[in-house]
Formats: sequence, C-alpha cells, structure tokens
Amino acid sequence: MKNKRSTQAKPSIIIDTTFLLPALGISVEEEAEEVIPLFRKLNVYYLEVGLLEAMWKIIKIIPIDKLERVRLGLEAIRRTYSLLSPSAKALVEALLIYRKGHRDYIDALHYTVAKDTGIPLLTIDYEFIEFLVEHGYETRGVVLIPKELKKWLKD
Repeated sequence: MKNKRSTQAKPSIIIDTTFLLPALGISVEEEAEEVIPLFRKLNVYYLEVGLLEAMWKIIKIIPIDKLERVRLGLEAIRRTYSLLSPSAKALVEALLIYRKGHRDYIDALHYTVAKDTGIPLLTIDYEFIEFLVEHGYETRGVVLIPKELKKWLKD
C-alpha cells in the first residue's frame, strides 16, 4: 500500500516572521531553527508584513556592512516561499484581535490569514497562542508549534 503523502501534494504552512529571520542572517530560538530544514517537504507561505517586521529588526541590529547578506536572504525567501495576501476579512478580523488586547497586529494577521485560508500557521509565540485560547479563538488545526509540525510530517 502506498504512503498517503506520496500520492498527495505537499502540505502547506504559513510561517511567521521568526522563520524568515535566519535567511536574513539573524539567529532565532533553536526550536525554530531545527524545523526550517523540514520546509523542503512543505509548501511554505509568508506574508509581506512578515518581511516588513523582519526589516524593523534588521534596522536595529544588522550593521551596514552585513546588508548584502540581508539582500541575498530576501531574494531567497521570495524565490523559495510563496507570498500570500490577506483578504479583507482577515485584515478586519486581525484588527478585532488587536482590540481585544493582543498588541501585535502582525501576529493577529498571520493568525487570521491561517484561519481564512485553512493553511496552518507555524509559530513559536506561545504567549500569542495562550491569548487566542483565553479569548476563545480556535487554535487546533490553525496554529502549529515546531513540535507539532515534526509530528504532523511523520504521520
């Protein structure tokens, strides 16, 4: 009997900004770095606001003589991953999450795009996940953490 995955298209995920940073020369938590090699088994999507958020970090910490690395990383991200544009519905729903008290609109937008598209969001932002749960937002099947991604790819 054939493996179910071998007859189906690759699974898809949306990645938050954390998973873009290593390509731009910025170290991140080990649990995030460990799953990036698994991306070759996936269709990976990112939001343009994730790149914008990454650039705000770069402005603060990357010296001018390292900007070529950033340029190469940006090109690699755009060549390797697929851009996903938020719907009007996702943009507005993210605003509602922000107004409920989560003060990172980009996190909220990643979540609402995942919910809207049915493509799970990969994140290591446990505080955000806790906020979603506490406020009655669905996370099962919508939000993945690295440990769950590893298990998901093994099944």
